Amino acid sequence: MILRNTTKTKIIKTSVNFGKGMSFHLDKSGQPIKTEKGIRTHSYRHDKIEPNFPVLYHPTRFTECQEMNLFLMHRFEGHFSLKKNQIDNEAFSDAYHASQPGKPLDVKSVCSIAKHLKAFLDWLDKDDASYFEVIAAPLSKQSVDDDISRLPVWRYHKHLCERVETKDKSKRISFNSAQERIRAVKAFYIWSHKRGAIDSLPFSLEYKQVRIKSKAKSSVSSLFQLPTSNTRSGGLWKWVSNLSIPNTLKQKEDSPEKDLQPYSPKELKQLLETNTAQKETYKLYLQCALLGGLRSFEISAIDQKDLFNPDEKENEKRIPKLNIVRKGHKPVRLTIARVLMKLLYNHTLTIQNMKRRTKHETNHGMDNSEHPLPLFMNSSGSRISEDTPGNTISIVRKEQRKQGLEILLRTFHDLRATFATYVAKYLIDKGESESSIRQTLMTLMSHESFKTTKRYIDFAKSVSVDAYGAMSEWVKDIYGDVNELLMREAEDATAS
Repeated sequence: MILRNTTKTKIIKTSVNFGKGMSFHLDKSGQPIKTEKGIRTHSYRHDKIEPNFPVLYHPTRFTECQEMNLFLMHRFEGHFSLKKNQIDNEAFSDAYHASQPGKPLDVKSVCSIAKHLKAFLDWLDKDDASYFEVIAAPLSKQSVDDDISRLPVWRYHKHLCERVETKDKSKRISFNSAQERIRAVKAFYIWSHKRGAIDSLPFSLEYKQVRIKSKAKSSVSSLFQLPTSNTRSGGLWKWVSNLSIPNTLKQKEDSPEKDLQPYSPKELKQLLETNTAQKETYKLYLQCALLGGLRSFEISAIDQKDLFNPDEKENEKRIPKLNIVRKGHKPVRLTIARVLMKLLYNHTLTIQNMKRRTKHETNHGMDNSEHPLPLFMNSSGSRISEDTPGNTISIVRKEQRKQGLEILLRTFHDLRATFATYVAKYLIDKGESESSIRQTLMTLMSHESFKTTKRYIDFAKSVSVDAYGAMSEWVKDIYGDVNELLMREAEDATAS
């Protein structure tokens, strides 16, 4: 029998009230009222509930979890920030600026920080170390010596550097991922030191002004701008530390072009033949990205009210569209292939979806505009989190490791790049002009800049003629369908 590792840190998304004016409930005799579990009941004068706040849990590391969770709450509320407060008013002093709350973070940003702290806590547990282990005096600005290198945070730093450099692809992490992890840990240490939880920082820290060169804007409005005497201009104030991943460890894989790399036919076969990809919901997540170019958070936001059966006669001329909010809070009505619309519609007919729909409507009622019926719901009938579809690739990798198979290197977001590249490839093979291809891609991908779109077109040009292989007919059916729908949409717009 295989024993599961029960000591790993978990991230639990739960409802947290960040309201103001908290007070405990008392009975007539003035004694606190408690729940069956002995917890004192309380309420807030003004509620501010975040339903999916990430909370770290570890069965033996209670103190670290408490500290890290409080840190996450302070970041979410803006009580702690490493950036200088931006208040454009010369009437206030620097001391007043520093005393003001920082900019609150959205829950998505806090979830990212929680993942980085989870990785650090897992390492602490595996190394049997404590983050409270620091030195008694502040460090100098000089390089790390032997004594300092033995501190947990520097051993963790070394661990991250080794994972960036390793040739073992199953253990390697990107330079950017390692940098984000160490930044989150560094911010946590600074916060802990500020509140007195640790006596000193185990790394050097300096708050200084970093000059950033910028070209003057040659716009008409710039002609009418007056010179300013703002002493805070001329650079960006930020905390600078010697605790960072050296730039010398950057790999070729960390280039921007690598982030847009589409799946090859071999990699798609490697992904789609896994047991995970055969399961109905996971398979549909992958299809949304591959056949529609949807991001993880966009998939989670799909509502059932936008779905219909394209095979019904009354819907023959109806253009499939999804009302979604894209990157940058940009609402769009996205045209998708009829094949993808049929797949999404069929999901609403599954027994599991119907059961979860019943739970959702029991909690929120039917046709509630404030709580529209999601396509993808968890077991409690609530909308899945934004990260759930993207986590499919992590589950695929776990399956591959367990079976001793080659580990997939491509990401969930690379399926979106695959969609864009193969659409461009299909249109190039049809002989479409680059301006027409550009317009199609910018519509499907909701790009605001042609620069990003052009990179997909350049990728498509580099794809060999026989790259599709056995996928040729599949590519034609899916992407040809999308192009036909866009042409019909343009004709309808011209006619109206």
